[in-house]
Amino acid sequence: MNQQTKPPRVVGVFGASLMSVNGMIGAGIFALPALLYDKTGAFAPWMFLIFGALFACGTLIAAQLAAMFRSSGGPQLYVQAAFGPVLGFQVGWLHVIAMAAGRAATLHVLVSYLAVFFPALDGPVARPVAVLSLLLALGGVSLSGMRRAIDGLAVGTVLKVTPIVVLCAAAFAKGGMSFSFRPPDLGTFDSVALLVFFAFSGASNAANSAGEVKEPRRTLPVSMLLSLAMIVAFYMIVEWAFIAAGAPSSGNGTPLAAAAGKVMGPAGAVALTLAAVFSIASNSLTYFVGGPRVIYGMAERGLLPDRLTHLSPRFLTPDWAIILFTLMVAVVSLSGTFAFLAEVTALGAQFIGLCMIGAFVLFRIRGRGEESRGLSPFWIAIVAVTVAFAIYAALQATLAAYMLIVALLLVGSVLGMLARRGGVARPAPIFE
Repeated sequence: MNQQTKPPRVVGVFGASLMSVNGMIGAGIFALPALLYDKTGAFAPWMFLIFGALFACGTLIAAQLAAMFRSSGGPQLYVQAAFGPVLGFQVGWLHVIAMAAGRAATLHVLVSYLAVFFPALDGPVARPVAVLSLLLALGGVSLSGMRRAIDGLAVGTVLKVTPIVVLCAAAFAKGGMSFSFRPPDLGTFDSVALLVFFAFSGASNAANSAGEVKEPRRTLPVSMLLSLAMIVAFYMIVEWAFIAAGAPSSGNGTPLAAAAGKVMGPAGAVALTLAAVFSIASNSLTYFVGGPRVIYGMAERGLLPDRLTHLSPRFLTPDWAIILFTLMVAVVSLSGTFAFLAEVTALGAQFIGLCMIGAFVLFRIRGRGEESRGLSPFWIAIVAVTVAFAIYAALQATLAAYMLIVALLLVGSVLGMLARRGGVARPAPIFE
């Protein structure tokens, strides 16, 4: 097979939106309503609107960057184009590590939910076997083609959202929908800010696979912003429904299922538990699609061995990149280090976010040819808000997280020098 063949562009606005939506809706939606209500009471739904608006600032920047490129890689691509291969590799390295660690953690959570129906899965031997089986299944779906992966996301989205929508309807029918609230004090905002803010992480996931998106410079910005708006509204409605259902305590391991049990009986609790299974699975599938595409994009631009650009002759998917990502998740899952790595994921996200903002500012200042250069007051405000929140989030991290980031960056420096091959590309943005 010709190694210059590219994966086909088969993803439209609907598929790209599914990647973003499933990146945001995972396990968190089943615990977050209770945690937020415990902290802020009836004001909880409005927290999603407030922090969704703040998160939209960063999404606007990501959308602008996505409109400048046509290749896979997301943040890694933008940073490499702006600052060169050294920082580009570091961002890609951290991005892939974060995705692998996150998937290792969510697969263990997924097995815990499955153990509700099949208790034997919680055994010392059965659990790792179940985790590896799920990992192979997700890797297999990703390998079988982008169309099948999008179909899987579509089915998973329906199966996880439908029980939640039914819960909302039943809760509103029983308890009504109240918009009354009393704003919490500022200290309470601090205690839940990151919790709510990171509920929206994943809004830009589709950019990781931009090389397989139709008209990515138009499709990706639309899908990112549309998905974020939909999820803000969805989270607010779910929170109001949770309150209408009596707001079971967050001390319950599955508070949303408990809310369903209060308004729909045992069948409702079972339905919400099943919804959690499909939610975590489809969330994981999103990253099993995006993670390998970041690896593929890095190899395509010369930052990783050429072997990782190989495409499956049958499915035209980056098979070696998918295998490598699956192995990374397996190693983290079996090593038990995913909990520690999860601590650094948020800090790494802020580092990546700040690098992306730097790339955006640099591209705007450079402009094209003799065009006007610089940032308008609107974009200055957007950048300021995004930088401020990234720094605020970074300051919440522990010293251990900072030490791990430094260690990962040092390892990344060595790997970058070893893996890089001749002819490293420096992609250039495309301006309208």
